[in-house]
Amino acid sequence: MKKLMFLSILLIMYGCTQQPPQQPPIERPSLPNYDFLIIAHRGASAYTTGHTLAAYEMAVHMGADYIEIDLRMTKDGKLVALHDSVVTLHNAQQAVADVTFDEIQLLFPGKEFDKNHLAYTLPNLEDLRVVDLSEILFHFGDSVNYYIEMKSPEEYPNIEEELLRQLREHHLLNRDDATPKVIIQSFDAPSLKEMFALEPSIPLIQLYKFSKEAKLSKKELRELTKYASGVGVNVEVVNRKFIDSMHRARLLVHPYTVNDEDLMRSLKKFGVNGIFTDRPDVAYRVKNEKSSIDID
Repeated sequence: MKKLMFLSILLIMYGCTQQPPQQPPIERPSLPNYDFLIIAHRGASAYTTGHTLAAYEMAVHMGADYIEIDLRMTKDGKLVALHDSVVTLHNAQQAVADVTFDEIQLLFPGKEFDKNHLAYTLPNLEDLRVVDLSEILFHFGDSVNYYIEMKSPEEYPNIEEELLRQLREHHLLNRDDATPKVIIQSFDAPSLKEMFALEPSIPLIQLYKFSKEAKLSKKELRELTKYASGVGVNVEVVNRKFIDSMHRARLLVHPYTVNDEDLMRSLKKFGVNGIFTDRPDVAYRVKNEKSSIDID
């Protein structure tokens, strides 16, 4: 009887010490590393008012691979396409988080549109207004690819969940497209990590703005590769050494914002995986140029 009790105790102790098998770490989603992606910065914003349907439509016609959308959240929970954190209403500056979407629609960014610099057909003025993400997604559906930046997500509680809800509603996630329909970027690492935990299928880009040299330590790279598929970096600090170091870590490089044609060619030669540009038509021309190797 004592032996039986002793064996029972041993079995109980053995069971308590056993840990459930650890799940392997979730793999980061991959992006095409063979391409030179044209990311239309706020749409074709060199030619018309950025973050408007007109700018996005123009970018698509110019051959952009992605339309880039900055997102902020209004007081009533709307995800609005705006770069700045404040807007001027009733002759006073107010935070986007403190006003409703209806109030923001009193703004008309198209009034700053300069017809004298227009190189393309004048867009419908209706398409030069502030829009929210819902309208953009309804307008384009899955006919385009979206490169979305969560601006200052720490200021907008639950912005990650609301963004995912809308992307799922429009069936833009977990698809078999060769090029992902959605890429999400942010300067805010905690927000990107939360997004990765909520929906690991979306490629994430960690944004950086370096004052001098573009460089990440081994420790920073180890942490970064747990959730990010690539980096977005201010173009003036990008060099081949940095690009090669990111590629060795299986991270893609998307410099911002590149509008000079010769610089586009240099970056393409250096092996960047894409660029943010206000001039997608110029980037399209550079992307499709044949190199001397191709000609030979």
